[in-house]
Amino acid sequence: MVSLLFLGASGQVGGAFLTGFRKNHADIPITAYLRSVSLDKALESLGKTTVVHGTFEEFDKVTELAASHDIIINAAASFNPPLTEAILKGIRATQIKSHKKPILLHLSGTGNFVDRSKTGSFVPKGHLFTDTDPDDVRKIDESYLPNGPTDALILQAAAAGEVNALFVCPGGIYGISEDHIGKTVDDPSGNASGVWVKWNEDNVEELGFSPFVGDGTSINRLIHVDDVVTLMLLVFQKALDTWDLYLPEDVYKNFYICVADQPYSSKPVAEAFADLQYRRGKIAQPIAKRVTYEEAGKTAGYIAGNTQVANVNAKTLGWKAQGPEFFETMKATS
Repeated sequence: MVSLLFLGASGQVGGAFLTGFRKNHADIPITAYLRSVSLDKALESLGKTTVVHGTFEEFDKVTELAASHDIIINAAASFNPPLTEAILKGIRATQIKSHKKPILLHLSGTGNFVDRSKTGSFVPKGHLFTDTDPDDVRKIDESYLPNGPTDALILQAAAAGEVNALFVCPGGIYGISEDHIGKTVDDPSGNASGVWVKWNEDNVEELGFSPFVGDGTSINRLIHVDDVVTLMLLVFQKALDTWDLYLPEDVYKNFYICVADQPYSSKPVAEAFADLQYRRGKIAQPIAKRVTYEEAGKTAGYIAGNTQVANVNAKTLGWKAQGPEFFETMKATS
């Protein structure tokens, strides 16, 4: 019987993924590694689930756990190279007596592919990262911030034949999943807004306004949390189905961009955050403000830049974004 080590059970994606995972894979034992103790009963109620508490700085513990599981899913830390090093160290020292290589499913992000423009304008001839192009994936290295340093470690390990690695690479994730494990015990994690939304909310609150740069036509690629979960489940099944067939070079074919088909211009996105934070009493006016790149705060690179990606691989698995639309979700958020 295979076993799963899961990192990210309390997160926006991870907490929803585990509920869906258990519906599809009732017999696979899960070890959930997390710091929080508030989800213990909810996780154990999934059945065949062991909870291990610890932090992502306890590298020896992570290594030991990775070495004792066939499959590792990291849905918690896409820009933490030391944690990934600990996971890979465990994979290399695997204690599983099997002819199969361990599987690592990693949740990355499209922040890697923002063009770093500072104008706030759409760049119609910018490079389009295509997940079906192995050469595009091969180019990912430490310079592809913020996730590249971690992604590169995994790509190198898989190319060396040490692990069967697959990536799900979502755009800015929004929304709250009704399937989040935290909702079963009224834990705050069940209603957490997630990293991308929280990052933007904090930036607006710190500045006192919601910024956009230039004409605000630069494009963002976004996705609802439930759509990320759906794709992760499909990619997990792909990992199982190809376990014995996976070759080292296949890592460059197993990168799955996860974005809605509709791009979002930065100005309307800024207006949505302005409206939300005004309704919450965080800013004085529900109006987005045009500013220079230098005045746009900590999210400037993503507000002013363009994320040009093509989600072809996901569609080959039958995936299609079906979750609630971004602006509808923001209007319904209190």
